[in-house]
Amino acid sequence: MSRILLIILILLVLPGCRDQKIVEELGFIHTIGYELIEEGENSGKLEVTISLPVAETLKQQTITTVVETSKESRIFLSKKTDKNLVSGQIRSILIGEKLAEKGVWDLIDTFYRDPVSRPTIKLSIVKSNPKQLLSKDYPEYKMVDTVIENLLKKEARLNTIPEMDIHKFAKDYLDDAIDPIAPIILQSEDGIMSDGIGLFSGDQLKTTIPAIQARIFFLLTGEFKEGDLLIKNEEEKVLFSFLTNKRSIDVTLGDKEEIDVKLSIDFKGFLLEYQGNKDITNEKEIEALENYIQENIENQIRDILETMKEHQIDNLGLGKYIKQKMDYQTWKNLDWPKTIDRVNVTPSVTVKIIDTGMVK
Repeated sequence: MSRILLIILILLVLPGCRDQKIVEELGFIHTIGYELIEEGENSGKLEVTISLPVAETLKQQTITTVVETSKESRIFLSKKTDKNLVSGQIRSILIGEKLAEKGVWDLIDTFYRDPVSRPTIKLSIVKSNPKQLLSKDYPEYKMVDTVIENLLKKEARLNTIPEMDIHKFAKDYLDDAIDPIAPIILQSEDGIMSDGIGLFSGDQLKTTIPAIQARIFFLLTGEFKEGDLLIKNEEEKVLFSFLTNKRSIDVTLGDKEEIDVKLSIDFKGFLLEYQGNKDITNEKEIEALENYIQENIENQIRDILETMKEHQIDNLGLGKYIKQKMDYQTWKNLDWPKTIDRVNVTPSVTVKIIDTGMVK
């Protein structure tokens, strides 16, 4: 009986050992970065960097190669490691700013069509070089992959960057009534940080919105549900916290190919902090403060709209509302968003302070 039990135990243990050995032979790619080389003998080629965790440690390994196309990168990367590279665990794609300006669809389409890749892979634009960002030794970080993943989640929750994955980017890219956006991150002396929103025309990065304006941008998209807003000048500083907000877009088509868009935003909230010369216990002073916040937000909205008109892009999706007012042929003839400068957008912001919170 004991011999039979021993044989059974051996049979149970051996598959486990074999599975462990297989896992140790695999290299699970967590983050992959791309940048365009513009100088030297490799000018015009792609610099591809991958990051993968080292088994049974809290460290990671980075590998870089230079290739003609993204599709051949895996072949050359495999030659630089004893692991069998696996792409099914990729969490983040980092694209260098220079490559993003040239166009990113070929890269994204490769992942978008790959049945192994998850559609929830996060997409970010890197102001600094992706290789440098992934390869640098950060004493305060154990795993750069995890830091990037957590940073994107946190900042998206705070409405300072969009939560962008390859599925959503592809959806907006293929939609003729909206242009895509993507978060911007960079490597700084303090580590890795978010740095606003990248605005695309098709698949090409055209310009960026600084982090300080990002929440105004999300107010315009209707995706800002809650959070804080800082408004300040030389005389006053207001920290306003949202409780509720509503956004509506009304489109009117004129007789002479004019398009009028009324963009209304109503929100309520309370003051977290106020520094200035207003008496926030006085109703008239509160009303004056509400008007100040309204005017400030409307001016920032106009700045964002001017940026889009300057670059002939529509990252807010105004085209979706205009398209609903037109028949198919009229919409096609409009050649959106190249004709966005024909649109007269009137922002109307209403602010209601329901609690002054902390006194100045």
